[in-house]
Amino acid sequence: MLDRIAFFFAERQYRHDLMRLEENAMTYKLMKRIITKGGYDEEKTKQKLDVFLMADRITTEEYQELMELIGGGANG
Repeated sequence: MLDRIAFFFAERQYRHDLMRLEENAMTYKLMKRIITKGGYDEEKTKQKLDVFLMADRITTEEYQELMELIGGGANG
């Protein structure tokens, strides 16, 4: 009985972690698309990226890549 309860909670945590990873990947992909297409407010977008980083919605590597895209003139 305890094994089933432990399995239930482990499976529940796994699903939660998987869903969070998928949400984070979506945030990164959406921001990358916005930056690549251009036509955005640079300062507001940088602020959003800061918030996403602090909230663990994107990784440090993703944050750096997106900031480089902004700095590289993607806002053409």
